[in-house]
Amino acid sequence: GKTDTTKDLAKALGLLCVVTNCGEGMDYKAVGKIFSGLAQCGAWGCFDEFNRIDASVLSVISSQIQTIRNALIHQLTTFQFEGQEISLDSRMGIFITMNPG
Repeated sequence: GKTDTTKDLAKALGLLCVVTNCGEGMDYKAVGKIFSGLAQCGAWGCFDEFNRIDASVLSVISSQIQTIRNALIHQLTTFQFEGQEISLDSRMGIFITMNPG
């Protein structure tokens, strides 16, 4: 499926892929910590069942993703994320999978 394809591609490229099963209980702080770790170590994150996250939390998460995206576009090595300066490994990636229902 979608998640296995993402994991297999990461493996073929020699990258770590961390799979997170999303749910209603996830908040922007938890997701932000995961994003921060991915950015610093250059791993991929696959967020499975992303559609289960509450809509109010999704708006903050989209801002976090945009911050990381801007840092990648500008080829920064460090950037401000959630109130602290972190390093950025450009190999990092965020992948989102959703299922209907």
